[in-house]
Amino acid sequence: MVATPWNARFEMILRQCLPGLGTDVVPAADMPMQAYGLDSIALMAMVGALESAFGISLTGQLTVPVRTLTAGHLWGIVSAATNPVWDHGRAPAAAPAGFTPAPWAVA
Repeated sequence: MVATPWNARFEMILRQCLPGLGTDVVPAADMPMQAYGLDSIALMAMVGALESAFGISLTGQLTVPVRTLTAGHLWGIVSAATNPVWDHGRAPAAAPAGFTPAPWAVA
């Protein structure tokens, strides 16, 4: 069995959103997902599913053209959004009641 850098939840979403990725195909981390049927509509569905599954926002994070986006690249973006290294060790700042900060800031 081929080891992949991502977890099972991420791979399940890949399989749901990529029509060319059957149950018997292990997605390659460096293969453009366009080879598995990714188009702009499938990418929107995939981003929505990833945001829901991981409790993150990917707004402004996908700056790679659909034709060159790989599963490895997307997993890196998801990983960074779920565990941003820039705020490790810091105490959370006080926020107004009802405010939920996005896990990723885009400047």
